[in-house]
Amino acid sequence: MGRPKSPASAGTRQRLAEAALDLFHARGYNGTSVQDIVSAAGAPKGTFYNHFASKEALALDSVARYASAVPLELLDEKQGGSPLERIIAHLRRLVAISDSLADRGCLLGNFATEIPAHSGAVAAAVDAGFARWVDALAGAIEQARAAGELHGDEPAAALAGFIVNSYEGAVARAKAAGSREPLREFLALTTTRILT
Repeated sequence: MGRPKSPASAGTRQRLAEAALDLFHARGYNGTSVQDIVSAAGAPKGTFYNHFASKEALALDSVARYASAVPLELLDEKQGGSPLERIIAHLRRLVAISDSLADRGCLLGNFATEIPAHSGAVAAAVDAGFARWVDALAGAIEQARAAGELHGDEPAAALAGFIVNSYEGAVARAKAAGSREPLREFLALTTTRILT
């Protein structure tokens, strides 16, 4: 049995994880070094490997943290409101979050285009994050159809995947253009044309 971590050690791990998530989101995986992370966390470089086996392990932690912050709870029927209202609230929250981080894009989307050639484990974690999101959205779409709020015969998972893919494309365009307009277009078209 290993020694329990001291509060200072746990604090260092937390600082490293937070610094990594921020830097990976701002600079990407390849643009962020272990030295960048420890410097941002105010930790000695030698302590990094006491907490994470590798930069890849820290990237996996960042993907898990980021994916868990996607506001999927808004899709849950416990939130109240009709299924369609919950879907629209979810999309509005996503766009609001992305509006404030338009220069960074989405960490999952950024890693999806950057990582696969470098790390199968990180690519799989990113794909799992997207899959979890698509599954939650598909469940809400099925509920909205059962309630008569949405129509159409395409599989709910396919429609949910299309919406997530469209969102990711809008975020990438917003980042590239330095404009929030692609996000506004995504929200307007999705809520008035796609979700009908």
